[in-house]
Amino acid sequence: MIPIKLSSKKKMRNTLFISFLIILCLIGRIGYIQFVQGGELSTMAYQQQTLDRSINPKRGTIYDRNGKKCLSS
Repeated sequence: MIPIKLSSKKKMRNTLFISFLIILCLIGRIGYIQFVQGGELSTMAYQQQTLDRSINPKRGTIYDRNGKKCLSS
């Protein structure tokens, strides 16, 4: 078995600690969004999804299989 240098152990420990801090920060951010901003974001989503919009698309002429105009806008 190859002995691990003390500096390698410190690097691994520091990397693990930094990874743990990053994950902890991300979990904290998710909790903040869910519990603190959740009601406001839910209201905004509802308003966006139920917004009445008038869309007037331009449509071309519709032909039948013989090439005659069937419907036109």
